[in-house]
Amino acid sequence: MTEASTELVERVSRLAALWRAVTSRPLHPAGCTCMGHFLIPAMSPADMEADILDYMRGRYAAEGIAPLVALLDAREAEREATEIRAPAFRPWLLRLPAAGLDAASLDRFLADLTATLESFEPTGSPPGGLICT
Repeated sequence: MTEASTELVERVSRLAALWRAVTSRPLHPAGCTCMGHFLIPAMSPADMEADILDYMRGRYAAEGIAPLVALLDAREAEREATEIRAPAFRPWLLRLPAAGLDAASLDRFLADLTATLESFEPTGSPPGGLICT
């Protein structure tokens, strides 16, 4: 394995770990006034995936990044093709190095998705990172 491919695998593995962390905690902390002081469970991972990737697809389409639009169209088709759930997002992420994308497109997608998922990370106080008023 080359140094570049090892780095790519590490980046994708980090994304998969971030995904697991993001989807395992509630979007709002306990006591958040917008939720009537109730703890609302984490969002459905499938819904969160669809929301994030749909947003990214629109952005890439507007910028004319056809390889990423095609990648996200294929993922959407995979999710919609059957009544049975599509393969989970983490395994899909782990297959990205073999997706056949050019290096620049894959780098852009990984950087954008990493930034998005890192934005969900708690940053000290308040717990959970989001307080609605």
